[in-house]
Amino acid sequence: MQINEKPYLTGRTFMFGIQKGQDLLQSIEFFCHHNQIRCATITGIGAVEKATFGVYNQKTKKYNKINLNQDLEILSLNGNISLFDDQPMVHAHIMFADLEGKAYGGHLMADTNVFSCELHIQELSGEEKVRKVEKATQLPLWSNPLCLK
Repeated sequence: MQINEKPYLTGRTFMFGIQKGQDLLQSIEFFCHHNQIRCATITGIGAVEKATFGVYNQKTKKYNKINLNQDLEILSLNGNISLFDDQPMVHAHIMFADLEGKAYGGHLMADTNVFSCELHIQELSGEEKVRKVEKATQLPLWSNPLCLK
């Protein structure tokens, strides 16, 4: 087995909030485009007024979209930013809790409206991660995944 991955160095670090009422995913995408972020990790906390997220159905190869039209706490948001069709793509998973503490989570999607949100983006420098639609999963995955065979 040969591993061709090289370590990344940390670049710029951003910590910022998103204004109430804004779309969470679209705000992150805008920020990345405006700041020319092409490779990074992302984390966040906060709350939303409504949430849209998806869980990938491996059999149908489609996301089951879930909409929750209620106040929710963001327990955790984490993911990465890499390139797809030469544009920054935000791939983030998010966990929510309702007022009773019941948890929900999945792949962050547009139409998640912020109540309050604080984000941390750590830019990485090194070889850019590029996504291509992988035939077996139909997902835009990083090229050249690690294989133990």
